[in-house]
Amino acid sequence: MDMPDARTAVPGAGPRDSRPGHEPAHVLRGHDDCVRGSAVRKQFGDVQIVVAAGGPHEAIRPARAIRPGPGAYLHLFRPLSGGIGVHQDGREGHAVAPQIVCCDSTRPYQLFLPRPFRLVEVLLPHRQIGMPPADTAKLTATAWCGRMGAGALLSQLLAGLDEHGTEIHSALDRVGGTIAGLAAAVLADRLRNLAAEDEVARHDLMLHIQAYIRERLSDPALTPHAVAERHHISLRYLQRIFQENGTSPARWIREERLARCRSELLDARLDHLPVGVIGERAGLFQASHFSRLFRDRYGVTPRGYRTMREPAAAN
Repeated sequence: MDMPDARTAVPGAGPRDSRPGHEPAHVLRGHDDCVRGSAVRKQFGDVQIVVAAGGPHEAIRPARAIRPGPGAYLHLFRPLSGGIGVHQDGREGHAVAPQIVCCDSTRPYQLFLPRPFRLVEVLLPHRQIGMPPADTAKLTATAWCGRMGAGALLSQLLAGLDEHGTEIHSALDRVGGTIAGLAAAVLADRLRNLAAEDEVARHDLMLHIQAYIRERLSDPALTPHAVAERHHISLRYLQRIFQENGTSPARWIREERLARCRSELLDARLDHLPVGVIGERAGLFQASHFSRLFRDRYGVTPRGYRTMREPAAAN
């Protein structure tokens, strides 16, 4: 069904101070509230498109204005001129043409428009993109490139709606489906990239932590909790990245200590050191405990292991 354009003069439009924050921020109380300024709103099936223009200002959607229930949207912003900043989910992202940035109306967010702007805002119901709010939390407040791939197609499509959106009067559901489908493809691609980036970041962190542990094997205070605290991560996250490598932090530290002892027991230059001191140099300070761990790992006591090497060294 063809729906007429809804032209509204949003309160507060007109000349403003060029720095947001000099007057109370505009509160967005509904899931479909848009930024201040003059706005043209068009419905394409379940997808809403808003072309808005205005002066510098700030808008917030506080937690007190959010009520559970249907009607929530993922908001995509494609600046045409000026720019927009979005603060949500612990991040702050800034977008200028042809970039795209988004926020989710199910959680508090803040919008910053530091200078006169014109932008296209897309309101996408979660069901249209097949993505729950838990997944959108990984995508909000981060600018996406609009110059290549599916992101460029979506950016160009949204920019074209500014010029031609009001001329479309038929097949509105299909147009809305096209917008939602392309947006869903871009969102899915972003999630895949983030997963790959996260995997690389975890791998790099694992290597850094392993080097840190090896340098401090002799420290009796070297524990998984201390390692997590030193690297500003939770103990659970530390356990997770070690689990991905088939071990645990405590087991890896123990294995490295035993491997260090084994290497030093094989070194004839350290024969003057008692076996107990070899253990202490690797952070294993109780001789009986060290001997038991070593025997469990290598099938022989540390003293026996050193003795096994000596005949071979004499030949």
